[in-house]
Amino acid sequence: MAKKKGIMQGKLLFVMICFTAIFCGLAGRVYYLKTVKGAEYEQEAISQQITRSNDTTIPPNRGSIVDRNKQPMAVSSTVYNVAVDPVMMKELDDNYKEQVANGNKEAVNVKENVITALNEVIGVDKDTLYDIFSVDETTGEPKYNVRFKYVKKGISRDEKLALEEKGAKLSTAVVYEKDTKRNYVMSTIASNVLGFIRGDTKWGLEAQYDKEMSGVPGRSFITYDSAASAVTNEILPQDGNTVVTTLDYTIQQYAEQVAKKAMADHNPDNVSVIVMNPNSGEIYAMAQGKTFDGNNPSQPLELSTNPDFATTWEAMTDEQKYEYLNNTWNNFNVSSSFEPGSIFKPMVVAACLEEGVITPNTTFNCTGSRSVGGWNIPCHLTSGHGIINVEGVLAESCNVGMMDMAAMLGAEKFYQYQKDFGVGELTGIDLPGEAAVSSIMYPMQDIGPSELATMSFGQSFSTTPIQIINAFCSVINGGKLMRPYIVSQILDADGNVIEEKQPEIIRRVISKETSDIVRKDMESTLTVGTGKKARIEGYAIGGKTGTAQQGKRSDYIHTVSFVSYYPIDNPEIISMVVVHKPEQYIDGVTSPAPYMKELMENIIHYKSYEPDYPDEIGEDSTSTVATQKVAIEEYTGKSASEIVNILDSLGLTYEIVGSGDTIINQAPHGGVDVDKGSKILLYVTKGEGEGDTVQVPNVYGKTYDEAVAALQQAGFAVTFEGETEGSVVTSQNPKGEVFAQAGSEVNIILKKQ
Repeated sequence: MAKKKGIMQGKLLFVMICFTAIFCGLAGRVYYLKTVKGAEYEQEAISQQITRSNDTTIPPNRGSIVDRNKQPMAVSSTVYNVAVDPVMMKELDDNYKEQVANGNKEAVNVKENVITALNEVIGVDKDTLYDIFSVDETTGEPKYNVRFKYVKKGISRDEKLALEEKGAKLSTAVVYEKDTKRNYVMSTIASNVLGFIRGDTKWGLEAQYDKEMSGVPGRSFITYDSAASAVTNEILPQDGNTVVTTLDYTIQQYAEQVAKKAMADHNPDNVSVIVMNPNSGEIYAMAQGKTFDGNNPSQPLELSTNPDFATTWEAMTDEQKYEYLNNTWNNFNVSSSFEPGSIFKPMVVAACLEEGVITPNTTFNCTGSRSVGGWNIPCHLTSGHGIINVEGVLAESCNVGMMDMAAMLGAEKFYQYQKDFGVGELTGIDLPGEAAVSSIMYPMQDIGPSELATMSFGQSFSTTPIQIINAFCSVINGGKLMRPYIVSQILDADGNVIEEKQPEIIRRVISKETSDIVRKDMESTLTVGTGKKARIEGYAIGGKTGTAQQGKRSDYIHTVSFVSYYPIDNPEIISMVVVHKPEQYIDGVTSPAPYMKELMENIIHYKSYEPDYPDEIGEDSTSTVATQKVAIEEYTGKSASEIVNILDSLGLTYEIVGSGDTIINQAPHGGVDVDKGSKILLYVTKGEGEGDTVQVPNVYGKTYDEAVAALQQAGFAVTFEGETEGSVVTSQNPKGEVFAQAGSEVNIILKKQ
């Protein structure tokens, strides 16, 4: 018995020893894992949490570009890029299948819900999503074994909220990456000045002021707390500064209108239209014929206006397409050159007066040509102007008088004044791509008698549009050559001015006395001279016309131009229109005068200038300046659907920009008088509590069937008054272009044609 008891105690002791050994081994293993491998495994666990979120840079909103009245021209808004996590989706889908297999009838099919939401809300193709979330049958791993894959970029905040409401969020393997989107509010307006951004490519002001507008990126990153759980942190981005330009949106629009008309009428290589303040160098408008939509710069505008061009475009090589687009994106006003012709004559006259080689009473005998250096150089009036004084030379654009003046001035002085007026030299305007063209100018030693003669009337040398109008400014502003500029202020995100540009005098070229003489003499150009077609009754306007042959004279290729300024005594506005290489030139017919007249009339209306000679404007006057004025109020914060009725009653037209019924901006602003028939731009957004609204089609002038079809297609019910047969819509409520609740009624009034 004692022996059996001893054997039993030995077995128990052995078991205890084994148990103790195993326990010690496990404890040692735990200790080893905790102390030796703990940091490594802990980091791996954290990494697994981190990979489920996107550790990214948060881009700032780029600073806005606005006009001088703070009218937005280029703005950035927050958008979101949508990505999915295929690895996480497999885990969720495996869990769903396991629950179904276990009989859980309430199991949620996350994958199907996410695919449906992404398809219905933002239009991602379902087949694409099924492919992204598919599993390799051989390995059992996701086909796309990644934690982050984009499915759509640039969705709006409303779309993001709609997706989240449908359950498409991080917990369902959907990730949102904050981004920013650039929007050019007026599409084509000032596009060659503003430029655009596409990836790393920047043009125009977007390139010139990139540093100021870029802002400081934020960051979304992962840290972990004391419990080793991953925590998402955000450092918010700092938005870019606002660039305030000297442009006036209204004047810019006038400039764009005449540029477009000149392009349509003459099919030239290009058109230049510049409006500026001759005293300060501020640019109010800078337009051209070849332009683009800043929101889609790689899509030529001609594709939507010329059906035949689509075939031509498709046949182009990539290199040819880029060359075409590059020519469209370039700012012709600063980067291209032309022989200026007679718009250079005022500079020569001013130089001769300043040097005392002529007086205002000096006369010249124009017989129709002048023999210089063995060449017979004609005047544009080959029959001759006869005896003509300095004012007459400018008014009638007499080449013979100019050749005689230049000969009296001499090549050396002529060359020096040409440089002093900045012709051929960089102006220093704050725009990229400015061309100097000094390398293709005659050096002084090469200016012989015949070269001097042709240069006197603006031939045999080149200049850029900005150079020649800036030189012209110095002739009429008292003799000061200014540095033109297009940005006046830089504002921080709170609206504080952090940089402000002031007018800068480069040098004085002529005296105020000389400037006064030439400036007043050029009124004759529009009263009795070559610019009569641009005269506006009742207004004392000065200016100069120009015609110049380009390149080889035998090719008979021309550029026609017109520079005009107002008021004559103290100019506040100077405008230039250049039609460069029209498809067909007819002497005395191809002229920029109609475009200049329209431009100056519009500016005079807008600025509400009173007539200098009221008696000239009678009841039978054809001048549009004497049209009836209407006072507009400030409509910001009001309902667009109400305001358009007021504008209609005032005889004004309107355009709705944006989406919604609450007015957030307008152009022109309230407190000014505009002409009846003027267009008022209303910028709108959705107000609080404003639900699903739709823009009402404008059905004015349509037949009953056409109007009903358009309105019903937009989602509106239609009521009507009048006869449906042989009638057209003469009124509608709500008005066209305003936003109204989807499904609401639109009442139309029909009258017999």
